[in-house]
Amino acid sequence: MAYDVFLVTVPEDFDMAKLIARRLRSLKFTVRFNQKQTEDDIFDAKDARDAGKSGNMLVLWSENSVKNDWVRAAAAVGNSRDGMLVHAGIDKTIPYEPYRKGKRFALEGFTSRKMPEGFYKLVEELADRTGRSDLRAWMKLGSKDDEGREAWLEAHADDPLAIAERQKREKALGIKPEPAKEAAEAATKAATTIQNGNGNGSSVTRPTTGVSAAVARASASARTAPKTVVQPDEDPVYGNWTIAAIGAAIAAIFLFSLVVRSQPVERVDARLPAIGNAQPVVAACPAGTVPREMVEFIEQGPVDIGMGHGPIIDDTTPPEDE
Repeated sequence: MAYDVFLVTVPEDFDMAKLIARRLRSLKFTVRFNQKQTEDDIFDAKDARDAGKSGNMLVLWSENSVKNDWVRAAAAVGNSRDGMLVHAGIDKTIPYEPYRKGKRFALEGFTSRKMPEGFYKLVEELADRTGRSDLRAWMKLGSKDDEGREAWLEAHADDPLAIAERQKREKALGIKPEPAKEAAEAATKAATTIQNGNGNGSSVTRPTTGVSAAVARASASARTAPKTVVQPDEDPVYGNWTIAAIGAAIAAIFLFSLVVRSQPVERVDARLPAIGNAQPVVAACPAGTVPREMVEFIEQGPVDIGMGHGPIIDDTTPPEDE
């Protein structure tokens, strides 16, 4: 956010600074005033950024501020930009060099009900720097001088005071505010290309900044983005066929598994005892022996189990008693 006024003061002078900031804001000046500032604060990067975004720096000189390092640093930053500093004195203190000989607006005796001449001159200086006029006349109007205020607002239709008054009335009537004319014109210029004047027929885009640039980028994106036509009433035909095919495949697999499981398993040889019937084998054969049926089956022909075997010894017949 850009500020009209970057206010420089110290915590000891906050009471006076609040009155000045409130009065300037009532005149629709944007004021940067950090009321959380402490005596030990230093002028940091954020302060520098806000000062850089401000059109003017108003320094309130006093016996307290001339000794403050934050005020010294802020004034040095303001002094680095030509025509940025505005000096005001809230007491008789004279600032140090190089500000000693600068013009200062005397604000001694400023209260919520009394505005010294120096404040009127300060407002005129700020108005002249921000392209405004006749603010002294507005400030001289009483709160009950409706005709005078209406005449001033009508004569200064582009002043922030007049704009704010119109917005207030439209809100009371329930009228929605229209987009700012300046932003609309800037967006139109940003979206339009112009001939660059060199006769070669090429075109350039007008540069934009801030909100206007964002509007221009959004407008350009909307023109270049591919347009998609949505048909909400049409059924996804191909999707239905795909689902049907998957369902048929699952059904076929299920039927195939039923057919395979229903076929009887043929034994290779009826003489081969069931291997899974482990309990009878154990019961019929003593430890270290094998069934005679197994020996006879193996003797009928070579059995290749990939590892070979030695001579078969029939040790199933119990030895005769000697």
